Order: sequence, then structure tokens, then C-alpha cells
Amino acid sequence: MKKKRFATSVLTAILSLTFMLAGCSGNSGTSGNTDNPPPAGNSDTAVTEPGTDENRDPVTLKFISWKDGTYDELYELFHQKYPWITIEQIPVNSQPIMEIIASLEAAGTPADVTEIDTDLVAFEQGGLIEDLTPYIEGSEIFQNAKFPDGFLDTMTFNGKRLAIPMVDVPMWVLVNKDLLAKHGVDMPPNDWTYDDFRSIAKQITDSNAGEYGITTQPEIQMRLLSSKAIADGYAANHQYMNEDMSQSLLSTPEIMNEVKWFQELVTKDGSMQSNAAAEADGNVSRDFINGKTGFAIGGDWVLPTLKEKAPFEWDVLPFPKGKVSQPGYSIYGPLAMLSGSKQKEAAFLWLSFQFTPEAQKWKIDQGANASVMDPDIISYYDDAPIWEGKNIEAVKIAQQNARIQSGLTAVGWSDYNYNNIINDIVFGDRDINDIIPETEAWNKKANELRETLK
Repeated sequence: MKKKRFATSVLTAILSLTFMLAGCSGNSGTSGNTDNPPPAGNSDTAVTEPGTDENRDPVTLKFISWKDGTYDELYELFHQKYPWITIEQIPVNSQPIMEIIASLEAAGTPADVTEIDTDLVAFEQGGLIEDLTPYIEGSEIFQNAKFPDGFLDTMTFNGKRLAIPMVDVPMWVLVNKDLLAKHGVDMPPNDWTYDDFRSIAKQITDSNAGEYGITTQPEIQMRLLSSKAIADGYAANHQYMNEDMSQSLLSTPEIMNEVKWFQELVTKDGSMQSNAAAEADGNVSRDFINGKTGFAIGGDWVLPTLKEKAPFEWDVLPFPKGKVSQPGYSIYGPLAMLSGSKQKEAAFLWLSFQFTPEAQKWKIDQGANASVMDPDIISYYDDAPIWEGKNIEAVKIAQQNARIQSGLTAVGWSDYNYNNIINDIVFGDRDINDIIPETEAWNKKANELRETLK
């Protein structure tokens, strides 16, 4: 979920072309489809997810996604449910998604659905994405599903539902059980604390053997430090954000102390190497799969490699408990309907399909969280092959305690430089006090931007 930055002149040209063409596209539905969703602003007409109908006109949905090959099985499940619809994936190939949208519009072959590679506010301000409110209000699938509290609100801005979560990507603390056993340390319980995390990391560190308690990876500070700030009651959201996502609290004394706590894993405990020390040792401690570190942060992307290649016994734990709570860390990947789509009915079927039992179970099989709070779906964790022999209760706790990565609807998010600063402090020699002016400057700029949007 890397932020994309473009030169102002290039972006302006792209958006100008996109707005013009999107305006020409209008809200036209598919020829031959008689139960199109209502246009934005009209929620009186119900949106029905139809069953199999072999007499419907064939539809090809253009879906912009960087998941090359990853979703092929999911596309087939969707096609089985709606056999008249075929997904054509438009590859990203490291190109900014806004540019792809504009080029397809210019060619007269507009895309229908897209994943998002920056904050949603930029897409909304450009008029590129459809307000999903009337579609969701008329959808049987959405209305009958029970979601986690605030699930759909995470992608709402100025009263518009700009996207739905394509996937809930959870994270866990990866555990090298062999390294723990070597030092006589038992697998921690699921209600372990940050003090436990720090203590065990010190116990299993043996620098003479090139073994360290914690993997030298940016994820440690980006995910775990952010979570500790919430767990200790000093921030309301990840990335040190306040309750309404309007201001960063990173420069407050309490969170500055949290940064120092993580810095001391390197400078005081020696249980995690700095970037310079890791490089001097051949970068062995940067990758958990090397078997030389005890703890790391991982998500679904690491599971196939670990299951196939790890030369040691590994497992997962939920993020530790803090002073007031035990929050986890999840990323919601946004899935949006493009305003220039000529296949809006079919496009929304693809969106709503994500919350059907077959799609939810498929995603659990890939290591993702369940997004629908249905007992049958939740119980599937126990049967998912990917978790066979692992700490399934930890996976369930991560799902229950998930707190969502911030930024999708925070104004000015692309200019918030928290991650680079803290990486340089924890793993380098940057002055921790640099946090203060950087955070204050961003808070001021974010306030000014919000005023312009009003």
C-alpha cells in the first residue's frame, strides 16, 4: 500500500482528461440488464443480486488490480455464481492507477472496478469513483451481513461510501519456536504483554551466534509501535491518529516515550540490530525465514513461503497486550466502482460477492480475516488448511481485535512522514526530537486542507 506521488503538471493533465471523459460516460447501465442499481442519490429502488440466468447478455468487467494471478480462483468462483460475467484483470505493472483509468477512458474502453493505490480522498476529489451508498442500501447481501463495528465507515468521506474492503489483511507476531526452545523459553500465551515481548527477546538473543530476539524489519515499528500506542491508551487509531483522524498525536510526550521504548530494543537491549549492524552481518537478521531471529511481523504474504521453506518450527501470536487493551493490526484493501463504468450493475455484483460465504472462506484459505461475522464463516478458521497445526486461537484473536491501518480517508495523508522518521530513529541515529516539528507542520497543513475541502 505504498503511496504514489506524481508531478503536479502530469497529475493535473491526467485528472482533467479523466473528469471530462468520466462526465461523458454518465451512469449508463448494461444493455439487456433490466435490474440495474439506482443511480447515486436514489436509494428507493432495491438492488437485487440475481442468481444464475443463462439468458443474460454477456458482460466483461475490467478490474484494475496489481494481484497478478492471485485472484484467479476467486474470479472463477464469481463466474460460477454469475456465469454471464467474466473478469478481465487490468494489470498495474507499477503504473499509477489514476493514469491507467485515464488511458482506458481515452481509448473508449473504461474500467469498471479498481483497487486503490493511494488515499481515497484523492480519487473522490477527482470524481473518479462512484458513491456506493444507494447500491449498499439496496443490496440483500450487504443488508443481511453482519460486519465488524464501523467496517464500512472506514471508507466513508463527506457522507459518501467511496469503497468497500476487498480484503482484510491481518498481521501477527511470527514466532521461531525452535529459537525459543534453544533458550528454554516456552511459547508465550495469547494474552502476553509488551513487557513479555521485550523480556523474551532479550532472553533469546545471542549475538555471538548471530541470533537476535527481533527481526530487523520496518514492520516492527510501523505495525507494532503503532499498536502499542493504542494498547497503552495514547492514541485512538493506528499511525498515532486521534479519534476523528484529523490530527497526529505522534509528538505528544507519551507517544515519544513509546518511540524511545522501541529505540531501546536496539540501543539498550541489543535484541534487535540497527540497519548498519544488520548490514555489517550480511543482513541475516532482516528476514525471519533465515531462522536467526525470534519474533517478526507477518501477514498473509509470508505464509506460503514459511509453510514451504522454513527450516524451523514457527507459529503465530496476536499482538501483545498494553496497559488498556490488546489491539491488532489489519489493512483494508479498498475496492471501488469507477464512475466511468458502463457496467455498474455487474460491477456492484463483484463488490457484493466479496461478502458471500464462498468468497469469505476462500479469503480465509489465503490467510485473510473474515469480514462477515457469521458463525459458519468464523468456524471455518478451524478447517482452513493454511492454519493446520498452528495457533488458530491467535488467528481468531487477531480477527476479533483488528484495528485498521489509518489513512484511506485522512486529508493530506500522502504528506504525513511518520514512517520514514521513526525508521530512521529506531534503526538509525536520527534525533528523536525531529518528530516534533515534522508532526506539528503536518497537523497544520492537514487543518488547512480540510478547510479548503469544506
